[in-house]
Amino acid sequence: MTRPPFGAHLALAEALRERYPGRILLHATSLFGPGLQALHERAEELLGRADPEDVLAELRRVEREGRLYLASADPEALGRQGWLPPGGKLVMRLGFHALFALEGERLRLPPLPVPEGQVPAAFAEFWGRAFAGRPVRAYLNLGKAAPPSWRRALEEGLKANLTLQKARLSPLPQDLQERLGAKSLLGFAYPL
Repeated sequence: MTRPPFGAHLALAEALRERYPGRILLHATSLFGPGLQALHERAEELLGRADPEDVLAELRRVEREGRLYLASADPEALGRQGWLPPGGKLVMRLGFHALFALEGERLRLPPLPVPEGQVPAAFAEFWGRAFAGRPVRAYLNLGKAAPPSWRRALEEGLKANLTLQKARLSPLPQDLQERLGAKSLLGFAYPL
């Protein structure tokens, strides 16, 4: 379950867990988008083969060791979230994307300005340094207005910088596009 501000269903999940204590495992997380997708897939792999407490321990490890990055070129959307420093909109209008990293339960502010053409490489390089030599799974969500060249650049960058066990690229969900802008890339990777 994603905690606010990106998730709002925590109270419902808690009520269901109390009603069905032997049937529902609840793991509240600050991850969202592809990070939540990674947790879901990892839990599916382990359920039935591991004890519930071991599954939750693995989800906590994935969350702790994984890295979530967000890049957006929509200054209005980021401004509405209160995530841009003074002058941030001007920098973005010069062709830069704002790149954020999720640290704990918050996005690190201020964002790093990255030229549009270097966004996929930045994700791959950051993950490559964090997970050097370890097998990695990566999950990415691409906004509908992101440059088409990013798909190929992501594939090349991930293969060059990571010992990639699995990568999944999917569209950025509509609710996140509305909050972050359609010209966005959201990615989560974790080591096995």
